[in-house]
Amino acid sequence: MMPPRRNDAGLSLVELLVAMLLLGVFMTMISSLYLSASRSLGQAKLLTANTRQVSNGMNEVARVIRAATENPVSGHPLPDPALVEATPEMVTLYAYVNLGMPTQQPVKIRLSLDADRRLVETRWAATALSGGYFGFSGEPESSRIIAETVAPGDPGTFLFGYRDAAGLPLLGSGGDGTLLTSTELRSVASVSVNLTVQATVTDARSAVTLHNTVGMPNVAVAAGAS
Repeated sequence: MMPPRRNDAGLSLVELLVAMLLLGVFMTMISSLYLSASRSLGQAKLLTANTRQVSNGMNEVARVIRAATENPVSGHPLPDPALVEATPEMVTLYAYVNLGMPTQQPVKIRLSLDADRRLVETRWAATALSGGYFGFSGEPESSRIIAETVAPGDPGTFLFGYRDAAGLPLLGSGGDGTLLTSTELRSVASVSVNLTVQATVTDARSAVTLHNTVGMPNVAVAAGAS
């Protein structure tokens, strides 16, 4: 009697090809899921970072604008207006923001976009003059970036917009808000801020936008008292 034969033939070529095909499909699915999850995680991190950055930037901008104040000038009946210069992407003003200092002195602050569209805060320290007055001259005392990659606004929407006490927009000498006149600078009662931060100037997928209208109570009080 002959012993039974074992089947040592193994997989056929067709079976091997089918197994390889199924393995390839499975690996493709796993790779796609991994790449999708990685992209989503990266996008979420960018969104979180931009949200934190735009929030911190808006808080600082609002704090500075809210502290804006006029600067009295010796021998002049009217003080210098709180806003020294105002354009859609830059505002320079006098403010009392160092309230924790032993002696209260104003500072001159400029909020502007640099060539890389970073929002920069530049400060000038005051020089005490006789009679309790203050002047500003020379090089800035400090400069720091408060928001990276500020995106251009939609047509007609700017980083800074200016309104009078009635809430009407101040449009400047050219009627387009590019540069306020000296008369309009004295009329500014609030500043609208439209701040959008994104990963790069051209990548708007992770963009975060905040809108705020910031009043200037110190200027309003001074105007009411004059």
